[in-house]
Amino acid sequence: MPESTTRPETRPEPRPHRETRPHRETRPATVPSDTKARILVAAEDVVVRDGVARLTLEAAAAEAGLSKGGVLYHFPTRDALVAAMVDKIIEEFDRDIDSHLGPDAEEVPGSFTRAYIRATMAPASASDRPDREDRLGAALIAAAAAQPALLVPLQEAADRWQARLEEDGLDPTVATLVRLACDGLWLCDLFGLAPPSAVLRRGVGDRLQQMSG
Repeated sequence: MPESTTRPETRPEPRPHRETRPHRETRPATVPSDTKARILVAAEDVVVRDGVARLTLEAAAAEAGLSKGGVLYHFPTRDALVAAMVDKIIEEFDRDIDSHLGPDAEEVPGSFTRAYIRATMAPASASDRPDREDRLGAALIAAAAAQPALLVPLQEAADRWQARLEEDGLDPTVATLVRLACDGLWLCDLFGLAPPSAVLRRGVGDRLQQMSG
């Protein structure tokens, strides 16, 4: 018999090594609400520092350290930006009022009225921001200068607050006098119309509290 020959063992050729791509660091997505808040603060800063005439989307973007496109994503027009500034006034004042309402506010007459007074005299949201009144006033001025119709949400909020005051278990006339005094004080602070001293301001607040029971 012919001598058998053994075939050499064949091994599959190794696959070419695939180069591993470097791991790309994943950055957390920016929360839209955080970006919007950042833009609003920047817009307030522009108005307080440079005046409402200088409030543009470009100026707000530069102040916030964003591109104009980043601002346009949240606020497509200047009016939209101003409208959001007005909404911020309303939301912050509502939070201030709520922070001064007790758990039994619905049952105790005058609770909302007294919370309205405290929110005006010492707003909780301004505790770490002494310039809060200037910022809120800046938003209001910007709204009035840009388009008076943008003040409609604030007017509607005032109607809502007035309705709650009238239903607060007090004489509606007294509750309305309290609101007019509080709103007048806010406007005096806003426009620098002989704002009272700290001592007189506390005295006014105490007298209003007495009026509200």
